[in-house]
Amino acid sequence: MRPDQKILVIRFSSIGDIILATSPLRTIRSAFPKAQITFLTLEKFSPLLEFHPDIDRLISISSSLTLKSLWTFSGYVKRNKYDLIFDLHNSIRSNIVTFRSRSQTFQLKKPRWNRMMLFHFHQNYFKPEFSTRSMYHEHMGYFWDGDHRSIPPTLLRLSTGERKKGRRLLSDLGVMGDYVTVIPGAAWRQKQWPADKYIDTLSKLDVPSVLIGSKEDTICSEINEGLTNSLDLSGKTELRDALSIIANSKHVIGSDTGLVHGAEALGKNVSMILGPTSTETGAGVALTDSENIQKDIWCRPCSQNGSTPCYRERQYCMESITPEEVLTSLRSNL
Repeated sequence: MRPDQKILVIRFSSIGDIILATSPLRTIRSAFPKAQITFLTLEKFSPLLEFHPDIDRLISISSSLTLKSLWTFSGYVKRNKYDLIFDLHNSIRSNIVTFRSRSQTFQLKKPRWNRMMLFHFHQNYFKPEFSTRSMYHEHMGYFWDGDHRSIPPTLLRLSTGERKKGRRLLSDLGVMGDYVTVIPGAAWRQKQWPADKYIDTLSKLDVPSVLIGSKEDTICSEINEGLTNSLDLSGKTELRDALSIIANSKHVIGSDTGLVHGAEALGKNVSMILGPTSTETGAGVALTDSENIQKDIWCRPCSQNGSTPCYRERQYCMESITPEEVLTSLRSNL
């Protein structure tokens, strides 16, 4: 096989999954160091992958494209005559854009049966070494040797200028020196550790807390109102600015959410608080000095993304995690 392959890698969403897809991307680059690698994603997430050393061309499309427009775009994919396509999404959108291509395609197969058995019947058929990164690799064919120890960590890149911009931004707002980045929000409320527990924990730290997230993450303002040494930037930063704040921080704590995975991809140690999702199905962090904070409760995990409302009178998976446990994790990294 020629070393100068034209390769297309596809992952449309969301932040965390795209970041985790940079692990197999590194494996592809290792197998084809001279290849021209194109990464296809959605416009709103493309800033994540700027300056990535393993991507030669970054293509983004709008999430609002009609089926007709996607079909037209599939003609573009066909005309480019990629030697290999790695579809790391396997969605209606990705199937349409690759349908007319004659390229050799490796497509993600989602473990729907295993998920159903675990979430609904609490029967775990996942292998102990399963992770989202390994799931991506398992469907890369002969380009991965099957050794889980060879799976590379995720990777994002920031320019020196972006890191300096992040430091200036916080300095102008009164945050000097070390700080902890707090990412308490999530797409689903069930994945959020209670605000009062965050307040109890963060108030005992000797460094400021910088809270980031989207404007919908109202938990950030709740936490900020209960602290005296904090800064709430939720809804006030662009994606690359949020990454620079993360990269410059001493440690990162938060929910099972995209930007927390981004922290690890920037080489930061993370304390991730897990409730309805779990490491068994691919959630959680992976760096040696990062920590998954979770409780072994019979009813969890209950969904893949935390979208299923808790049917018990209290959400024990989150409420049983104490501030002392989280504080211990934080202090070991400060």
